[in-house]
Amino acid sequence: MFDSTKTMREITTEDPLFAEFLVSKGFPFTVDNPITELVTFDDVVNVRQLDRDAFLAEYEEYRAARA
Repeated sequence: MFDSTKTMREITTEDPLFAEFLVSKGFPFTVDNPITELVTFDDVVNVRQLDRDAFLAEYEEYRAARA
């Protein structure tokens, strides 16, 4: 997977499909937003009160469907 302590910009630069997944889930995500240079995935999990493992499992399914 990815290092969830990296910034969202770093994560989505390394894995652009994750950015697409976030948008598909209704996140107002764009790498043009300067906050992506500061916020980590762990921050997103905490603020949005996500089940981290379930969210990442859903992403893995999303990724597999696009392979």
